[in-house]
Amino acid sequence: MKTITKRLLTATFILIVFVSLSFCWGRNSKTGISPELQTELMRYCKDNSLCYDYCIIVDFSIYSGKDRLFIVDLPNNKILYSSLCAHGIGKDFECIIKPKFSNEAGSNLSSLGHYKLGLSRKTSQYDLNAIELFGLDSTNSNAYTRGILIHDGLPDVKIIGLPCLPISQGCFTIPSDTYKTINDIKEKYSKPMLLYSTQKDIFN
Repeated sequence: MKTITKRLLTATFILIVFVSLSFCWGRNSKTGISPELQTELMRYCKDNSLCYDYCIIVDFSIYSGKDRLFIVDLPNNKILYSSLCAHGIGKDFECIIKPKFSNEAGSNLSSLGHYKLGLSRKTSQYDLNAIELFGLDSTNSNAYTRGILIHDGLPDVKIIGLPCLPISQGCFTIPSDTYKTINDIKEKYSKPMLLYSTQKDIFN
């Protein structure tokens, strides 16, 4: 009986440790982005008639098993929310671990650059919640015609050491709670929100 109890306690302890690590893994400990990037994005939003109170930043230099989408209060340089975000899988699923980038239709790859958020709608396939995106740079100018969206469909599950599910063909695929948070902020402002996608460290 003592042996069974001891084994049960050991198993329970291991389970608690694993759950705790899973909960903490991927969480962002930073409170804001670099001051240089803050200034750059504030200026970009004002120059392009975009909402400069809040923006979305996706840092593809961060491993996909960790939070790498950030909702930022730009004037106060404060990260309000962080989330998982899938990247494009490529034509032959060659980008499950590390993303590559392209602006070409049919590449199934993510694109870098500044985006303007458009209408919220349901996708024609899979009935997902989505927000249209318009690429504002030469690196993502085909985003709208490619059908690149912010959409839900990603489980909010972080498994230690593993990437998030590679279910993107170039879209910013996120958990449903993240989508709701973005859409709620988006609907409060008359000016479009900015999404900035980069592979450079946004904190330094």
